[in-house]
Amino acid sequence: MSTRSGAHSLKIILLLILAILGGVYYFVINHNYTTLFIRHHDTGKILFKKRLAVNETFTLHYIHSVTNQPVDEIFYVKDPSTLALKEMHYDSFGANLPVGPEKLRNETTKFIKEDDYYKIIYENRTFDVVPLRIGQVVADHTLIFEDGSRVRFLDIANGGDYVEFYVSPGF
Repeated sequence: MSTRSGAHSLKIILLLILAILGGVYYFVINHNYTTLFIRHHDTGKILFKKRLAVNETFTLHYIHSVTNQPVDEIFYVKDPSTLALKEMHYDSFGANLPVGPEKLRNETTKFIKEDDYYKIIYENRTFDVVPLRIGQVVADHTLIFEDGSRVRFLDIANGGDYVEFYVSPGF
């Protein structure tokens, strides 16, 4: 009888250890990751998803509709539910592009002239959701990830569609 109760106690201890390890994974390891979603605004359909680490960066690359020059907006995953804009790079001024530092309610941006482009540095520009109207003519909006993979918005939706990208825990 004692061998049987000893085996039963061992099973309970093993189950407790597995539960603790599962909890550690969920609350520590899993919270260092999130999923980036691209969703069609009108239909709610998920068009794309990718697992990202907290603090991982990715770039929204597009061609400016007025200057016809490339613009890069560099985002990072601030936490499993929040994106933040880190920097913007462009090489010529155009509509809706900063021409100097901007003083906003929660931040003052830094405006830096590099050798061949302008760099705007943001310190507190966070987003729960980033809305985007997909360019129809020249923009060619594309997300470029640290691992080298890309998603071109025109490959997953139509020009003119209204989409949103955001991060959310889980997959």
